[in-house]
Amino acid sequence: MLSVKLESVTIVILSDGNNPRLLNQDFLERNNIVPKEWKVKDVLVTPPFAQVSYDNGIQILVEENKLQFQVSKPGDSIWKNELPGIALSYMNVLPHVPYRAVGINMVYLSDHPKGNEAEQELIGKLLQQGPWINYGQGVTGAVLELQYRATQPHMNVKIGVLEEVGVTGRSLAGFLFRVNFHNDFNPEQTDVRKAYIDSIGDRYQEFMNYLKTLPF
Repeated sequence: MLSVKLESVTIVILSDGNNPRLLNQDFLERNNIVPKEWKVKDVLVTPPFAQVSYDNGIQILVEENKLQFQVSKPGDSIWKNELPGIALSYMNVLPHVPYRAVGINMVYLSDHPKGNEAEQELIGKLLQQGPWINYGQGVTGAVLELQYRATQPHMNVKIGVLEEVGVTGRSLAGFLFRVNFHNDFNPEQTDVRKAYIDSIGDRYQEFMNYLKTLPF
């Protein structure tokens, strides 16, 4: 099976009537949403959105119709336990908001293959061969989005090759997987929505099982 690393995890909660002006370090600490010992990296508060970022990679963003709880370069504990806990604590502090759909987004990156080898393997193994492959001077890259929406939660998987920009120019890294699990809820479905947010570890395992089916 292809070896991948988890680059980021995001919980997105769609809701109406959020107040971005509420979000700041004091609000989060006073309501025990985040530990007081966490070190703040950045705070931005504007009328349309507000954002608080911490040194440990956690970022909380509030827009009028969406909440977003994200962690970059996550360790197991922080995304499996702390991230869902932060999201649920925030919602418990503001229970009057009509929370609806929940998305669990994960980004994975492979170490190998890299560069042109990864690009050619994606084209050769996931695209149907035909004259369109050789059109012009030949296809040089592809990004595929596969959708699995027969039942909830829906799963969308976008597969490409990461393009990095450095001081020496652009270069290709490994396979990049952007995975989204989406589940709709009514505002009153508090318990099942909570259980779904807490199931973030199951979503991770579901994608790992899916990864075994790919021909890489």
